[in-house]
Amino acid sequence: MTAQMLYTAGLVLMVWFGLGHFMGFVQAARAARRDPDMVELTKAMRARKTRVMGFEASILDFREYFSLNFSVLLWVAAALGWAALGLAPDPVGAVRALAGIYGVGMLLLLATSVRFHVAQGIVACSVLAALFGSAWWLA
Repeated sequence: MTAQMLYTAGLVLMVWFGLGHFMGFVQAARAARRDPDMVELTKAMRARKTRVMGFEASILDFREYFSLNFSVLLWVAAALGWAALGLAPDPVGAVRALAGIYGVGMLLLLATSVRFHVAQGIVACSVLAALFGSAWWLA
């Protein structure tokens, strides 16, 4: 495979992982209304509030905000990757630079996934780091 193919495969997987993360968010939100244990947990998270920059947010607000926005960030990162590659005068140099940046970013996310025992993050970031690292190496 060429560097550009590996890079593109990484971007496609970012979109898919973003979609999977979003669908997991939707599924968890539904379960929080139906599953008795989740209902209790959701109530407890909603009850614990903190003031941040003049706003009062619950732990549930923070969790839902970050869960939803992680999907959006994956989609935006993939779109920026495609746009940057399409605008670059030197596609090979662009793949090398962008794949390196994405690869390092995925390694950092992998580290946090390992630290917090998030299996989905470990798998997704490992695959993406391998794809972007290989693209960087071949470019």
